[in-house]
Amino acid sequence: MENKAVPIGRQGFINILLIALVVVLVVVLGYIILVKKVGLNPEEGLLGEEGMPSPITCIDKPEGIPIITWLSNHSGPVGTKLEINGCNFLGFEGDKNAWIENSNGVKGLLRGEAGSTGKLIKATLSSPLCSKDTSYSGLPCDASLTLVSGSYRIYVMPWGKKSNEVGFTIK
Repeated sequence: MENKAVPIGRQGFINILLIALVVVLVVVLGYIILVKKVGLNPEEGLLGEEGMPSPITCIDKPEGIPIITWLSNHSGPVGTKLEINGCNFLGFEGDKNAWIENSNGVKGLLRGEAGSTGKLIKATLSSPLCSKDTSYSGLPCDASLTLVSGSYRIYVMPWGKKSNEVGFTIK
């Protein structure tokens, strides 16, 4: 049997193709690990089993990027008491607030209730919610979000740094 040399150009193409295949495999495996192992669901956000925290963790530090690691519920009616866990939630003068936003981009402020910390925001999904934080201006709320059945996104945004968004469904 005769050995034939592979032209250098063809060998280079094969090497590039192998590298591209490895990159695609790494990306696909990374996605599978996030969705299956960590519990990141592109449709709903971070999931926890039976209200238990997902294995995503974060480190609480001054002016750190806020991260939501889990919600106590991913659905419920208006009036649902919600616990939002994560880190770096403290805002101006220690504010502990979250936002809920509908599919049209209208948002409402979820004020942290008693027991809220820089790692936990306790809030009740009441309606209507003020669409901007007027607590320091003293101005009345001139725009609001009325919670109705549908899909929403919950996030925190202390110091203008927006966290990841987590899905919530109002029933």
